Amino acid sequence: MESSLTKIRRNIHTYPFKYSYIPDETFFRPHPGVLYLHIPFCSTKCHFCDYTVYVGKGLDTRERYVAALCQEIRQFPENPAFPRFEIEAIYFGGGTPGLLSAAQLNRILAACRESFSLTEDCEVAVEFDPNAVELEKLQEIWQGGFNRLSVGVQTFNEGLLKQSNRPHDAASIYRAFEAVRASEFTHVNLDLIYPLPGLSTEIWQDSVAQALDFEPACLTVYGLEIWPGTAYHNWLERGKLPLPGPNEEAEMYTYAMERLENAGYLAASNSGYYHPERTARYCRFLDFYWRTWPMIGLGVSSKSVVYDHLWVNVKPLGEYFERLEAGRVPMDFATLLTKVQEMRRVMIRGLKMCEVSKADFLERFGVPMDLVFSREIEALATQGLLVDEPDRVALTPKGRTYGTNVYEQFYTEEDLRPPMPGEVQFGISQLVASA
Repeated sequence: MESSLTKIRRNIHTYPFKYSYIPDETFFRPHPGVLYLHIPFCSTKCHFCDYTVYVGKGLDTRERYVAALCQEIRQFPENPAFPRFEIEAIYFGGGTPGLLSAAQLNRILAACRESFSLTEDCEVAVEFDPNAVELEKLQEIWQGGFNRLSVGVQTFNEGLLKQSNRPHDAASIYRAFEAVRASEFTHVNLDLIYPLPGLSTEIWQDSVAQALDFEPACLTVYGLEIWPGTAYHNWLERGKLPLPGPNEEAEMYTYAMERLENAGYLAASNSGYYHPERTARYCRFLDFYWRTWPMIGLGVSSKSVVYDHLWVNVKPLGEYFERLEAGRVPMDFATLLTKVQEMRRVMIRGLKMCEVSKADFLERFGVPMDLVFSREIEALATQGLLVDEPDRVALTPKGRTYGTNVYEQFYTEEDLRPPMPGEVQFGISQLVASA
C-alpha cells in the first residue's frame, strides 16, 4: 500500500525556528537579586522563636562571626554555578542584628558592596529590638548606607513581654522611638504579634493604637506561629498554652486590618502595611522573598533560592567557622525544585503578597495559571477567599484573615506526608486550631 506521507527531506536541527533579537548588553546583564544576612545573636531566646540564635555569646565570638560572614560574602560571586547579580535589597535579619556594633554592621555592608553590584536605590534593612536602639548607633549605620529599620516591639503589655521572654519592657519601646525620631531613618517598621498566650482583645487593641501613635512608615502584624522545638510548642503539647480561640484570633486580625487601613496604610502582604505618605513601598527584600525571585542567604542557617536551586547553610556556629576557615562552602543541604513545585511555590508564597499576576506566571512558566490551577482557584473563589480576575488572582479581606486556608489549597499529599530517609522537612508550623 502506497504511503500518503511525502515530506522526507525536511530535517529539524533545533526548535523554535524563530528567535527574538536581544542586544548583548541586555543578554549578559546581571540578574536582579537580594541578599539575606543572618546575624544569630540575641540577649534572650523568645518562647516563640524558631530561628537559629545564640544567647550569651561574647564580643570575641561576634567578631569572629563578622569576619566569617564577610568571607562568605566575598567568596559567593566566585561560585561558577550562578550568574552575576545586581542587588536591589539587603536584609540583616536574626537574631538581633542590632546587637552588633555600628562598625561591624557597616563592615558587613562594605563587604557586600565590594563583592556585588548594588542598585543606586538599594534598600538596606536591619532589625533591632528596642533595647538595642541607640541614637549614636543609628546615626553611624545611616552614614554607612543603611536606610530601613525594623523594630521588634511585638506587644506593649508588660506581662506579655515577660511571658514571651522578650528582652525589653514597655519603657524601652518609648526610648527606642525617641532615638528613631532623632535619627535620619524615616523608612521604619514596627512589628506586632498576635495572639500571644493570654492576649485579650482589649490588650491587642491597645497595642495597635499605641503602635499607630508612633506613626511608623510600616507596620507588620504577624500571626503567632508555633514551631517544634520552641517553648511554646512544648507547652502546647502539654496543654499549657492558653491561646485565644480561632474566632477571637480572626477578630484581632480584622480589627488591625481595619484600623491600619482607616489610618491610611496600604496592605503590601497579609501581614505587612505601609503608609504611602511616609514611604514608597513596604519592603523591597520581601518582594523578592515572597515572589520567589532570586535571594542569596549568607550566614548560619540562612536559606537561598535562585530559580530552581534551593540550599540552606549549616546551623552550628562552630561548623560554620570551620568550613569557611577551610575555604569550603558552608552549605548544609541543597535541592533542585521541579517546575510543578516552583509553580505551587509561586502561588502559595505569592498569595502572601495578596495577589499573583497571571501575566507574570505565564512569562515565568510558559503556561497559563488558569490551565494549571483552575480547580484550586475556583474552590477558593467559591469560598469567598479569593477573586479571580482577568489579569490576577487576589485575596479578599476574608482570604487575608484566613490565609492558611488559602495556601493549603495548593498543598499536595506528597507535601504533607512525613519525611522519608534522606529528606529534610522545614517551613510548616504546628496547626493549633481550625475554625
